[in-house]
Amino acid sequence: MQTHARQISETLRESPSSSGRRPIWISAVETSADLHGADLMRSLRRDDPELSFLGIGGELMRSQGLESVGRAEDLSAMGISDVVGLIPRALALYRRIKHILRQDPPQCLILIDAPDFHFRVAKMASKLGIPVLYYISPQIWAWRKGRVAFIQKHVRRMLCILPFEQAFYAEHNVQADFVGHPLVQYIAPPRRQSELSASGRHIALLPGSRKMEVRRLLPQFAGACRILWREFPDLTFHLIQAPGVADAELYAHWPREIPVSICPFEDRYQRMGSCSFVLTTSGTSSLECALLETPALVAYKISALSYMVARMTVDVPWISLPNLVLQRTIFPEFIQSRARADLLAEQAASWLRDPEELRRIRGELRSLREKLGQKRAAEESARIIRDTLHSA
Repeated sequence: MQTHARQISETLRESPSSSGRRPIWISAVETSADLHGADLMRSLRRDDPELSFLGIGGELMRSQGLESVGRAEDLSAMGISDVVGLIPRALALYRRIKHILRQDPPQCLILIDAPDFHFRVAKMASKLGIPVLYYISPQIWAWRKGRVAFIQKHVRRMLCILPFEQAFYAEHNVQADFVGHPLVQYIAPPRRQSELSASGRHIALLPGSRKMEVRRLLPQFAGACRILWREFPDLTFHLIQAPGVADAELYAHWPREIPVSICPFEDRYQRMGSCSFVLTTSGTSSLECALLETPALVAYKISALSYMVARMTVDVPWISLPNLVLQRTIFPEFIQSRARADLLAEQAASWLRDPEELRRIRGELRSLREKLGQKRAAEESARIIRDTLHSA
């Protein structure tokens, strides 16, 4: 590990960029964050083609020229107990990062979500006098609000993608900007058929991008679909395949007697937008469904230890982003012991029997796009980052 860090440092000293400037450190450790990181890199380089980047990211960020210190694919985890297996790998990576920041400090650090990993990196950088900007705020407004003191001390500027976050940080004297939500620019307003049932009734399933998510939720989703298929044999089912999840992993949890198609991740919006509704894990996918104006049942299930901690610290009435932004229950939520096949099937069946209810939900979802604004998040963030660096 130490040798790899020295090799990167030597490479940066030899050719940090054709202009001789230090790179920008950018770091993402989740699949969705990799997409946002790559978009931000493009926006930053649009006005400064000589800019170079160093840090942690996935395939998309590496394709944009990221000098990779670590791979997002190797760090993705879910819940407290699930992270334990990553501790040795993370500690080695922290040592590598500290060596690089000390030997060849970048212009600034841009950290994307993932506070459990990134807060330690932010502390390293701020102690060295390197500006830290945070793109996509950790959800500290929802739980562990005491972490705002850490942000006050170690983060120069927060770039928020949810409209209520800016006011939260203002109350705590943290400089924050609402840059818009990146999904608004990725997902165009849907042009939906007047009656979805005209082309059959489709249900999409998004069991997540992490192995533990798939293992915990897909058996419950599959069980719900088995119950529904008995009553509604005209249903068709579509599994959305996240990057890094193999076909075999999905088929292992699916009933052999029920036909299912696997939809590539890059085609998910077209498929989700054509469905009557979706069964999804909590997270970015619930907001994608909402912007596509597709109703969804949101499930969330973590380890018993993680859930016990969450119950003591979470301070919001909903877990899904559409419900939080609209401040009411639009998507039914099935959390922990309620993330069960029979309960999911019961709600899904009531929707299938009442198409008018599905139309009503789609109508309510149209207001979400207005709430999230029309700013292009990556471009707005790139502008703020440039201004911050120029004023430093």
